[in-house]
Amino acid sequence: MKTKKIPVGQLLCDGLGDSDNAIENIENLMPLIGDIVVWFNALENDLNHALCDFISDRSVQKGILVVSNMMYSTKLELFEKFASDWMGVFQNEPVWFQDLIADLKTCSSLRNKVVHANWLETDDAGYTQVRIRVARSGLAEHELTLFTAESLTLILKKIIATRNRLGELISEHLIC
Repeated sequence: MKTKKIPVGQLLCDGLGDSDNAIENIENLMPLIGDIVVWFNALENDLNHALCDFISDRSVQKGILVVSNMMYSTKLELFEKFASDWMGVFQNEPVWFQDLIADLKTCSSLRNKVVHANWLETDDAGYTQVRIRVARSGLAEHELTLFTAESLTLILKKIIATRNRLGELISEHLIC
């Protein structure tokens, strides 16, 4: 995905897309945005299940108490620790385990860009505001990402492939 930065103008929306045309600009992307949300939520739910199984093999209640208010990044960190410990005991860590952890982090980052994008500020070229950054100098700039059907499809495929790999890890290496 291409990104660019533009300075924040006098008004927050200066230099961003025309809100009146934004829906027309992103209408064909909306189903893909929804698919990304659905499949990432499924991925996170699989992570929740694995954590609950690590915490107690008798009931999910204790696991739910632990993970219910955790952010995804915290769940992932805890999962990595539990999984590493488990696989260390049985010496069956697959060579791709750290790649999976990196992919799980990447999926989160990509999902956040899509979900938190300011879609009503999409310009005619397809660039959408994803965040505002403030430099140490105090100057603020918009970070814009070019979302296309192709780039969103790649994100979706990445999330699904990562979920499948997580399922493989759980079923073949982490039978809790």
